[in-house]
Amino acid sequence: MSNEVPSFDHDQLATIAMDLYGIEGEISPLDSYEDQNARIKTPLGSYVLKIANKRWTHEELDLQTRVLDHLNKSAPEVNSPLTLANKEGETMAEVDGFSVRMLTFLEGEILGTAARSPELNHDIGRFMGQFTKAMESFDHPVPESSNDLWNLDNVLACKIHLGDIVGEEDRSRIEGFYDRYESNILPRVGDLRKTIIHNDANEQNLLVAHDEPSRLAGLIDFGDLQRSSHINELAITLAYALLGQDDLESTARQIVNGYVGVISLEEIEREVLFDLMAMRLVQSVTLSSHRAKEFPENKYIVSSQQPARELLKRLESHHWD
Repeated sequence: MSNEVPSFDHDQLATIAMDLYGIEGEISPLDSYEDQNARIKTPLGSYVLKIANKRWTHEELDLQTRVLDHLNKSAPEVNSPLTLANKEGETMAEVDGFSVRMLTFLEGEILGTAARSPELNHDIGRFMGQFTKAMESFDHPVPESSNDLWNLDNVLACKIHLGDIVGEEDRSRIEGFYDRYESNILPRVGDLRKTIIHNDANEQNLLVAHDEPSRLAGLIDFGDLQRSSHINELAITLAYALLGQDDLESTARQIVNGYVGVISLEEIEREVLFDLMAMRLVQSVTLSSHRAKEFPENKYIVSSQQPARELLKRLESHHWD
């Protein structure tokens, strides 16, 4: 087992689940960027055993638990996992130096494989608008994150890894997006209102209802929570929701309309939205290229790179109405 990344085997995961939670069932691995997650399927329901990378602090993991608790109590319509207490009544335990939690498993099809429709696109915006609105009443202090490179307000910090991007054409294109951001957007970031955002509403973390394919069933993976610009939540949602879509204009409009039907945008937020959307893709390609050099065996890290690169190529010459 490496120093920071958990890699417990099947039998060890089963032992942890039984010893800490009294849960026994069929165990299957779930993709993770740098943690270890496993689904445990039992006759009474399914759960997610989450073992965190050691670089996550206790405060950062506790923040996730507090946000999930806040959503389930204050905004149950924003369907999200529940955190289970272990046999000691705690929501977090430590095993071999790794922080361990157990969450309920949300059923649904990941957005990345779901059939898209105008109704579903609208509901993506509506759902994320509800999440943003719910977080306005969350008043717990947010600790400084060790994952600050994924804060879209800090996107320029990623530029030092530009050389890790494979392919001269893509690297040059992404450098152009950085230049545009520095000239047009960076001077305005300080004027944007701030809030706590999920920060990773991607095509793997948004779930579509099996029985109602035009409706989102839930949101998972709260590991990238940040205090950041309010508009970044919608920009990030758009960046991933437009991957592989033929009609960028219509899809984006449907999502934005769903969002603003719940919570309004300020004029400056509308003006910077699509540039920030592009910068999330830039951020994703840049950081995943860097991490891929560090962990070449982890194919999950670069799984969404090609669609992101293709979308950036289209956005380079796209003019939004």
